[in-house]
Amino acid sequence: MHTKKTLITTSIIFFLSIICAQNSFAESFVGKKILSFDLGYLQTGLENRGWGLGVNYEIQMFKFLSLRPAFSHMTLWPKETDLVVTTVGVKADVLFYPFFKGLDGPYIGTGMGTDFVMFSNSNMQKETAITVAAPIVGWKFSILDYVFIDPFLSYRILINRSDLNSPQVADYFSNKIKWGIKCKINLSKIFTK
Repeated sequence: MHTKKTLITTSIIFFLSIICAQNSFAESFVGKKILSFDLGYLQTGLENRGWGLGVNYEIQMFKFLSLRPAFSHMTLWPKETDLVVTTVGVKADVLFYPFFKGLDGPYIGTGMGTDFVMFSNSNMQKETAITVAAPIVGWKFSILDYVFIDPFLSYRILINRSDLNSPQVADYFSNKIKWGIKCKINLSKIFTK
């Protein structure tokens, strides 16, 4: 029951963010939209003997504010375990760009999302949902508007915890600092030429 409520709530947030992004006040910022692959999920997947893919759609709402809904999928095979971990995630970030440079430069923001997680092996299959809030700071660099390099620092705060207590996946179910450099490929620039 709790997983269904989380799924419904997260889906509503995700779809409302897309609707708001298409609202008329955003249309005055034509060209200030980025549809991109987020290769950070691929990196996480490879670090855990798996793969992953994320898609972001960031739209500038005002010169200093953007909304970034995202979708992700990862399949992981954690070391020293026979578990297969499959995740599907939806999230939305609100980002503030203090220097009014649009979707480029330093930013600070916060986000919230849900990962729907399935653990399986030959003996069991378990599903759960993890709701996360995460303040974030970063600096996005554009390379010819086709590629974005995005170093970031974030702190993941679990709102609800899973009832799966396994040392092999404890890292996935904990509050922690996340940092890295994401590479994003700007699909909207590629397909609008």
